[in-house]
Amino acid sequence: MRRTRKYSLAAAAGLVLPLALGAGPASAATAAKPYDFDGDGFPELVAGAPDLDVNGKDEAGGVAWEMSRSSQVTSDRAVLTQSTSKVPGASETGDHFGAAVASGDFNRDGYADLAVGAPGEDGDAKDAGSVTILYGSPDGPTGKGSTRFSRPTEKKGAQFGAALAAGDLNGDGYADLVVGAPGDDKDSAASEDFPASGTVTVLLGGKKGITTTGRTSVRGTRGTEDQDFRFGSALAVADADGDGKPDVVVVSAGRENRDGAAAAGSVSFCPGGSAAPSACTRIVRTVDLAGIRALAVGNLLGTARNEIVVGVSAGEEVDDRIAVLRLNGTGTGTKAAVTFQHQNGFGLPGRTRGDGFGAALLVAELTGDAYDDLVVGAPRQPVGDEDAGRVVLVRGGANGLASSGNSSFDQETAGVPGGSETGDDFGAALGLVDRDLDGRADVVVGIPGKGDDGGRVVSLHATGTGLDGEGDRDSYQLRDYGYAARGQARYGASIG
Repeated sequence: MRRTRKYSLAAAAGLVLPLALGAGPASAATAAKPYDFDGDGFPELVAGAPDLDVNGKDEAGGVAWEMSRSSQVTSDRAVLTQSTSKVPGASETGDHFGAAVASGDFNRDGYADLAVGAPGEDGDAKDAGSVTILYGSPDGPTGKGSTRFSRPTEKKGAQFGAALAAGDLNGDGYADLVVGAPGDDKDSAASEDFPASGTVTVLLGGKKGITTTGRTSVRGTRGTEDQDFRFGSALAVADADGDGKPDVVVVSAGRENRDGAAAAGSVSFCPGGSAAPSACTRIVRTVDLAGIRALAVGNLLGTARNEIVVGVSAGEEVDDRIAVLRLNGTGTGTKAAVTFQHQNGFGLPGRTRGDGFGAALLVAELTGDAYDDLVVGAPRQPVGDEDAGRVVLVRGGANGLASSGNSSFDQETAGVPGGSETGDDFGAALGLVDRDLDGRADVVVGIPGKGDDGGRVVSLHATGTGLDGEGDRDSYQLRDYGYAARGQARYGASIG
């Protein structure tokens, strides 16, 4: 069975990280793994709180990080905001700093760096958006040396930083940053209900970290009846065309059916190589993909090609579902065969219209059978009498995603803390990190709607053959960081 090399993935709500099993001193010659901010070989936990009130500014936002150590999990942790010393800018109402996060060693100094999106940042125009780079160090990410980026020509509602991904796209050994701005550069023809919109910008890493040198920006298909609406809504860095090199995978969300009107969703890829991507090829576009909310890429079938998985909220007429894209063809001829699957097709209860099934996705090998598996969040799934949310683990295999032998987890599962309450949004975001340092990455679940907590993050423990509900060992709230959350901070809305 041939296995496909995987690269770091990040989207609005899911990612795949290489698991570090050993640690040596940080070295400028060796890039750190994503989220390993202190260079000890073990990734840190990061979760965004994009609606956090800061210094009286509503929904200014922040990110919380928790350091790992090779010997033990320590209490080294912090909440970073735009009011933190030396972090560029200022906390302002509606910035939503922390709505998206991504990580890579952008300057290859042996310490991973953190990119934080603030799609509501007001610059020259309202909600133009920005991205801040917080550089790693022996003490973790701080404001020291941090930089902030926006589009060269800021436009109202661009939402630059709404989606982020990182990976070495030009093969120079430095991680690069990909930024989605799904509201950018709209074609504003009065006759169009869903005009073409969105850009994806690639910022290259180097000895000085992320700079604007060599920056490229691409748009989706325009000027036709099948234009891309909200291009850059979700992003991943992975091999899409089968050439063994990382590409940028781009979602155009479209819009789910409301009052009889929907805009088609699409998936494209922008090939990597010796330079930053400068053009994209559409893989598929259909109204059946209207309302894409999440993206993940991995090798679920053990073939020579990765598969792309997206979560789709179809709106009023169709249940929420996922779509698996099996790729074929090469180069600009790359296309996909699309299969839609509902939750009950995996032998699990709970198919319900509006349950959010597919709102968050994660691909990783979790069951010990050499096939990647799929973790799906359904943050509005009923649990008892409460629309509190659930997460399901679906096994990959040579015959496709398994229809039986899968498992589900919620806040009523033994060992998972909290108790289910309507509006919790358990499973709204997913991440992967080895929090207990046993050599197996655990699935981290965001619960951003969790009541008076201002949101919560818990872990589902990886056993080597699946997951169990031993999350009580790793449950975090903003008060654990010494930060009193006021209002609904939505801590856990994004996870790295």
